[in-house]
Amino acid sequence: MRSSGEDTARRFVRREFPACEAALLAGSTVQGEATPSSDLDLVIFDESQEGPFRRTYQSEGWIIETFVLTKDTYRYFFDLAVESAIPSLLRMCAEGHILFGGEEIEGIVAEARSDLLAGPPPWSRQELRQARYLLGEFLADFEGCPRREEALFITAKLAEQLADFALRTRGEWIGEGKWLQRGLQRCDAAAAGELHAALEAYYGSGDKEPLAALTRRWLAPFGGVLAEGYAEGGTGEEEEEPGSRPEELQ
Repeated sequence: MRSSGEDTARRFVRREFPACEAALLAGSTVQGEATPSSDLDLVIFDESQEGPFRRTYQSEGWIIETFVLTKDTYRYFFDLAVESAIPSLLRMCAEGHILFGGEEIEGIVAEARSDLLAGPPPWSRQELRQARYLLGEFLADFEGCPRREEALFITAKLAEQLADFALRTRGEWIGEGKWLQRGLQRCDAAAAGELHAALEAYYGSGDKEPLAALTRRWLAPFGGVLAEGYAEGGTGEEEEEPGSRPEELQ
């Protein structure tokens, strides 16, 4: 039986990063949601290292993911998180449990919490148009695909894009894997339930209609599926479709 996550993390940091100024333990272990397959996520501030890096270790029966930063580099990665709307590092710093050096990173933790609370920047008009176009492409592929083995992959991509769309048009962070579902559940439990039911309908019985109808319904307040007239690059101004800029996106 492996030892506790926090105890392992403390011994690991002392052994592998003895000169570090601060370390935080984040992820499911801190949130009380650890499973037998969970790993340990560590954010380490160590000025003795040559540069920021991510590295995976194994110690005392745990897989340990380390994110090693310095006080000169952390802001770059915070800004990347904001730009991508995927706040993994922000969440680790904002919600993680400080193992060592709390006074050293007090300001950094405060920045992470402030950025996380502020949310991602709103989509531009072009980003919204691109999202509508991509969803329309996946929807057409999904409805028209006669081969289930192909449609399974299309469905997964359509579901991911649809969850992204629901979150970003609500001004919320997105995520990867389980964090995408958790984000939608936290933001709008009813919408998360609808998407789950639509996916179960297809994966369980092959019924495409619930997912197709849900995609069209979620797109409708933003102008619906965008196909004709969509463009990337060039200098021409595109016409704006009625309903393509709800008040919350202006």
